Amino acid sequence: MISLSNTAILILTCNDFEALDITISQVLATTPQSVPIYLLSNCHGLPGADICEDMCRFTSRQNYGRVHWLNPMKAQPAFFGIQDAIENHIDAEYILKLDDDAFPITSGWLEGMIETYAEQDPDKIAYVSGLVNNNPYGFHRLTSLPELQDTYAGIMKHSHIAGEYVPGYQEFRITAPGAADPGGWGTVWQFPHLARWIHEETTLQPERFKSLTAGLGAVEFDPSVRFSINVMLFQRDLWSKVATGGVDDEEMLNIYCDTNDKTIVIREDIPFVHLYFGPQKRYLADLLPKVRDAYPSPHPRLVADWDAFKANWQIELQKKN
Repeated sequence: MISLSNTAILILTCNDFEALDITISQVLATTPQSVPIYLLSNCHGLPGADICEDMCRFTSRQNYGRVHWLNPMKAQPAFFGIQDAIENHIDAEYILKLDDDAFPITSGWLEGMIETYAEQDPDKIAYVSGLVNNNPYGFHRLTSLPELQDTYAGIMKHSHIAGEYVPGYQEFRITAPGAADPGGWGTVWQFPHLARWIHEETTLQPERFKSLTAGLGAVEFDPSVRFSINVMLFQRDLWSKVATGGVDDEEMLNIYCDTNDKTIVIREDIPFVHLYFGPQKRYLADLLPKVRDAYPSPHPRLVADWDAFKANWQIELQKKN
């Protein structure tokens, strides 16, 4: 039976040091000290990855016994880094995988997801997730709430294209005015102005975000639709079951769940922030100081002035080149 005692948290880190700084702080602040946290460095050699590795090193040394740093010293697709971590380093039977630019905003979130997982048919459940604001499904759900529905409809007055064309797997989709596509590469993924808006409505107003989601509950997600997985709680053997020889973990999970009629459950009353998808990042960087202010760290932050730090980092990169 799943419980806190046999669950571990795995944070997949790459080279986004500003996001990782916030995520690590929030996870440490909102989870029981008894739950082990693994920081997986998965982008060795990319610009900025060395700073993330420093963060992981500092955090694991400062939180000895609670935080563990896994550094394979290579850049690789996320699926393989996670696979290696599960097979060779993590003993826990259940794993909460979290992206380095996604974080919970309330204490008790892990306990809530464990409780929901335990209520599912063990032969059917694939994984449990939370309600992530800057995420195709989470955005779709939030914009369907009365508090946000009309404002969103005023922003998206026309039909728009969602999705990506992946032969034999995904097609482009037309989404009606005032609607939001919840599937792979869905509405919010491609529009930075929508990500900024939902951050202003939720991320930068944590109490409002909690209030918006407080009356929601657990719902099943259609396994035939690709889910953008920023956070997932699963049993360790799931990872080996989904492997198809590909490199896209979300695609393989989508195909596995659909083919095998597996259950995906979203705890809509457990809110998460996802800072940005790749197409959004450069347009939303200015929000990060406001996010740090909204979620103050209970511990001293590694960097006090990110603007000064990044300016110096660029100088150091130029020296290397």
